[in-house]
Amino acid sequence: MSKELQDIELFQGIFQSSVEGIIVVDANGIIIKANPASEQLFGYQSGKLITQKVEHLIPNKFKKKHKGHREGYIVKPKARRMGRNLDLWGLKKDGSQFPIEISLSPTTIEQKQVVIAFIIDISERENIEKQLNISQVKLKSYAEELENEVARRTSELTTTVQKLVASNLSLEDQIQETQEAEKRAIANKSLSSAIAKNFPNGFIIVFDPNFEMQLIEGEAIIKLGLDKLIFEDTTVDDITIFSERQKIKLKKDILKTIAGKHLGFEIIYKDQYFSVNTIPLLDENTIISSALFVYSDITIQKKIERVAKSALKKEQELNELKSRFVSMASHEFRTPLSAIQTSAILIGKQNEAGKEEKRKKYVAQIKKNVKHLVVILNDFLSLSKLEEGKVKADKELFDFVHFSKLLVKEVSTTKKTGKNIILVAPNHAILLNLDSKLVRTILMNLLSNAIKYSPKNTDIHIKIEESDAFFTLQVQDQGIGIPEDEQEKLFERFFRAKNAQNIQGTGLGLNIVKQYVELMDGTIDFKSEINKGTTFLIKWPKPNN
Repeated sequence: MSKELQDIELFQGIFQSSVEGIIVVDANGIIIKANPASEQLFGYQSGKLITQKVEHLIPNKFKKKHKGHREGYIVKPKARRMGRNLDLWGLKKDGSQFPIEISLSPTTIEQKQVVIAFIIDISERENIEKQLNISQVKLKSYAEELENEVARRTSELTTTVQKLVASNLSLEDQIQETQEAEKRAIANKSLSSAIAKNFPNGFIIVFDPNFEMQLIEGEAIIKLGLDKLIFEDTTVDDITIFSERQKIKLKKDILKTIAGKHLGFEIIYKDQYFSVNTIPLLDENTIISSALFVYSDITIQKKIERVAKSALKKEQELNELKSRFVSMASHEFRTPLSAIQTSAILIGKQNEAGKEEKRKKYVAQIKKNVKHLVVILNDFLSLSKLEEGKVKADKELFDFVHFSKLLVKEVSTTKKTGKNIILVAPNHAILLNLDSKLVRTILMNLLSNAIKYSPKNTDIHIKIEESDAFFTLQVQDQGIGIPEDEQEKLFERFFRAKNAQNIQGTGLGLNIVKQYVELMDGTIDFKSEINKGTTFLIKWPKPNN
């Protein structure tokens, strides 16, 4: 087999296995070559696009203008890409229409001007919100067709030679036949070379068993800086842009392909994603002699996948939050409401004289549960305002030490006996320029949690300090603590630790505290140990630090 015929087989493989539609049109607008992808794209059977006018692939409303554009392009041809910021449509055989992008590359075959058109269906790209499952063309089937085509052509060539010998053609006839074959080979090689050089949205590389690059072509090679690798006897080891690990994998893939395997995988290069498909190529003895690697740019598809995954993750998080809310609300609202209802019924039955103390007890129970409901509703209201961005820090100057003493005194009058609150603070005033309402909510929430989750006869320590750079607030209890495997979720909405399921709470307080602290440019951290207690530490930076 001659070198020209080997080149034909190589470029026919590229032409046949391309996932993009490729058609070749002469100066009169007649389709003289069409690959399987273009036939599938427009819904035609194999070979049925040949001799068709290219306007048959264009919707009626665009045909008249297209003919003028085509005739003008033939006069001044140049390589160009169409479709970006343009409204281009293709017409399938069944009459349906679909949006497309086209790359045009003029070339000369047998001294005739022709145009190679690379066609991409962009329907899925324009409808990513409705359909995110983007079809991938399987190059394996094309590779099998390529092998069959190579075998068929080899068989035809053998038959032709046998016929020539058997019919004892004259030397002059043989020379003439050879010249015609050479012309066809040159024409096909020119066409295939033009296709390879303009391979859209990617590039191709052919490797031999010694890992030398026999060919590297395609639209993306300049953009990726791979054009600098095009020199004689270049091997995989000469590709300095690849890491050693990448080179080892590439060599393994080359050997697997030359061993007859068709590979398919994805790689990332310079923040771009490529789908890679490999095809074994045969020599004149129908023996695999090299490996064709086809790299197709799938960066857009990957971005679509990331958007889809992100949307799915957010939806899952929202569903989880809804489930937590329903579970929490049904429990937290049902318990105080049931207590209120029971107390109200009992009050109605204690109308006789002498039962004033029992009525007072039930009224107190109602007030306690109403207060609990108010706390829950306030948490929901605060969370809603935070989500809507309506909470603003109205800063004012106030003495944090005095402020904390008053709050501790207020809480001490309502807490259960057997729990001591110890405040350690400087003897002088500490002036904070923060929102006192938000600071009150923060300290009240931390103090209430410390009381709620601590056993009787334990101390709760509040410590206020001032350094050169920060104001710090520390709240320490000797309570049940937080399980280590759940600590990372502590500030999430509706989160309740497994050891606190039987204790009243919405799971919103600490989430609100964290957002309030950060709203005033502070940080909050904690450390905790089961049955030994939890310590929260809040820091606010001093001005001009």
